[in-house]
Amino acid sequence: SSGINAEWPLRPGLKVVSCVLIFDIIERLLKSFTEADLEVLLYIFKSVGLDIRKDDPQALKDIIQIVNESVKNVKEKSSRFIWFVDTLSAVKNNNVNKIPNYDKSDILDIQRAYKAVVKSSPNNLQLKLTDLLDAKTKGRWWLVGAAWVGVDDTKKPSKVEFDNKLLVLAKKNHMNTDVRRNVFCILMSSQDYEHCYEQMIKLNLKDKEEREIIHVTVLCALKCKTFNPYYTNVINKFCGLSKNFQITTQFSLWDRLKELDSLTFNKARNLSMLLSSLICSKTLSLSVLKVVNFTEIGNKDVEFFKELFRKMLNEPEIVITEVFGRLQPLPLESLKNGIKVFMKHFLKPELTAIEQKNMKIACKCF
Repeated sequence: SSGINAEWPLRPGLKVVSCVLIFDIIERLLKSFTEADLEVLLYIFKSVGLDIRKDDPQALKDIIQIVNESVKNVKEKSSRFIWFVDTLSAVKNNNVNKIPNYDKSDILDIQRAYKAVVKSSPNNLQLKLTDLLDAKTKGRWWLVGAAWVGVDDTKKPSKVEFDNKLLVLAKKNHMNTDVRRNVFCILMSSQDYEHCYEQMIKLNLKDKEEREIIHVTVLCALKCKTFNPYYTNVINKFCGLSKNFQITTQFSLWDRLKELDSLTFNKARNLSMLLSSLICSKTLSLSVLKVVNFTEIGNKDVEFFKELFRKMLNEPEIVITEVFGRLQPLPLESLKNGIKVFMKHFLKPELTAIEQKNMKIACKCF
């Protein structure tokens, strides 16, 4: 821990490095757990505790377990130690009010200043602490043009094993690669979407492999006999993690919208439910429908979009205002006019009085 100062400028919300590096540092400090280490740990959790909790909740649980084991060995608990445990507990419970000297306004000011300078959202560096410690011998792979001897391939990840029935089901659903099979089996065997998220993260998928999480989830959502919100929650969770997942979700749904005529009734209904859920939860915007030409849609498409918009019009007024209002500043006049004409021509005659009122509210929003 020597060399790490308590005034180390951790800046929450900037996403310069991934949470992996932060967790590596925390684990290293917990091994010695001196008063100096405690000071740095307190500073880390106070500064970026909520961020790393959001990025990797399972890793935070593991850290808490290590701390609980360490607490048993501490005979004299100093005020600083008690303060640290309280802060960690506040982070665990997502209780902002109990984090000492936590001022959200300062964080927002920093984020605004950062976004003003950095126009785009860069990918954070997937650095590990060992990358920094071994930089002299292995090089600095994160610097453009720097020499690097590569990754140590002697340690291979353990093979993921699943029940044979799941593997047979995966094969039946054409999960023809290891990545797709693993993603499918985790989706099918998880207790809930949080558990699913934790198991998916442990797969350590990279780049294009990560996209399969969304593709397989959408496929499973459409194949259900009755729509299951579990799949919406899984997609929402990953889209909240990275914008890349949002983009993948958008492209995946575009592919389905282009083949509406070939979808079975069941798949079309599930797609409508999935799409409306993602839009109403603000994971996606109504702009996802910009690939649809509402002046040239067939009868089957008409029924699909009638069901889609009707679901949205049965949401609370505040949700309707937010969902349709997101279109207002976007230069998508063709889409805006198309939605208005479609709702007034095809949907309005079938709406109840309350739904018609909500349709008027929706149309005024954009």
